[in-house]
This record gives sequence, structure tokens and C-alpha cells, in this order.
Amino acid sequence: MSQQLDLIINENHDKLNKIDLHILGYIRNNLGYCTNANLADIAKGCNASAATVLRTAKKLGFSGFSEFKYFLKSDVANKENSQVDTVDMMKTDVAQTIKMFSQNVLINEIYSILDKAEHIYAYGTGLGQRLMLQEFSRCMLNLNKHVILIPASGEFKIISKHIKKNDLVIIASWSGNVDKYRDSIVTLGLTDVPVISITNVSNNELSSIAKYNLYFQNSFKNTDLNINRSSYLTLHLALHLLYDGFVEYVSKKKD
Repeated sequence: MSQQLDLIINENHDKLNKIDLHILGYIRNNLGYCTNANLADIAKGCNASAATVLRTAKKLGFSGFSEFKYFLKSDVANKENSQVDTVDMMKTDVAQTIKMFSQNVLINEIYSILDKAEHIYAYGTGLGQRLMLQEFSRCMLNLNKHVILIPASGEFKIISKHIKKNDLVIIASWSGNVDKYRDSIVTLGLTDVPVISITNVSNNELSSIAKYNLYFQNSFKNTDLNINRSSYLTLHLALHLLYDGFVEYVSKKKD
């Protein structure tokens, strides 16, 4: 099974239909075979046409089948670092995420906006991000705060036209690339809606547009394809720190 393939599927989940997911499921379950098979053989194996398999590969961002197959071979050939190295890297990422959160000079202003917002909307750019925001939304119910989860970029475009400046939008993204929802960001900017970005630490377009930024560090990265190849542990941590800090803010306000 390919961890990197799973993650690139998650990053592009909005583009995929049931046929795409069936094809990718076949490739995941027969990875060793698919790294050496040709396009026609893979198409036959998953009961689809060669053109359909090619379209699926392109939906994941590959220029063609050859690039997709090279990605699969590289994924198999390049084994993960040793368990000790992986744990050490994760420890560093966790420590840096906590440090960046604790040093955020606008955090009290973020808590205040969370507290005053009439409606809170949250959009995750991939499946993993949406799952982390779903857990954050569940926690916020403890404070009688309802976080409205936006399921995909199409819905974000529609909803953004009705969000007011007294509302709040939280966007969680691994890369900070806004190509899929640029129009929505522009619409929010025109109405002065506060936006909190939560991204992997880097210079990225989303964090440069949003007034408020939270960062997590994730060093598990495929630099060739610019995708996350690990869990969303530190994104979850950043959201958990935001929730815990907000709980404390609300408690102090009552006192």
C-alpha cells in the first residue's frame, strides 16, 4: 500500500468521482504489479478504458501516465526513514508547532474574533484538513459555538457571497495554494470578513492574504510533488491549541 498515493488522493479528493476512486483503489491494492504494468494492463485490471485511467492520473496533477507510473515506482523504491529518525522528526515538528503558536502576537485578537463572530465557517482544502476541522468543530460545541463546515470549493464559492464582516472564516491548507478558491478569497476581502489561515510553515499565498495566521510544522514532504506524505498530527495540534487557548480566554472573561 502507498502512503504517498493515499495522501495525493486526499489532496485532490474534490476532483475525483466514483470511477476514479475505483481505479485508484485497484492501483493501491496492486501497487507492485502496477509499477511494472503498462496502461492497457492496468485498465484491463480495473475494468476501465485506458483513456479513463489516464484522465484519473491527470486529475491527481500528473502530466500523463508515464509521470504517474514514475511516481508509483519512486514511492515503492524510496522507503521511509528508520523508525527512530521518523520519531525524532515528529518530535521536532510538534515542538516547533507549539513554539510558533505560543509566540503568535495576535493570538488574543484571534480569540476575541472567535468570541464575537456571529457565524464561524471552516474550510479545509483536502480530506485530511476537513477531518481535523470536523474534530475542532465538535470541540467548539462545548463552548456553544457552532462551526459551519464547508465541504468543497464549489460550496465555498457560493457561501462566500453571503458571509458578513461580523462572521469569521477559518481555512486549513497544507500548501497554502489558493488556486481552487481564489474567487472566494477575493469576495471575502471585499466585505472585510476576517480570515484565519492555518498552514504548514512556509511563505504561501493564503497566509499572505489572510490577516490572521496559525502555522503547523510538517517535515514529511515529497518535495518533487509538494504534497504532505505523513499524518495531519501537527495540524490537529495547532487546532487543539487554538481550542484550549480559547477555552481559557472565555473562562478568564467570565471571571
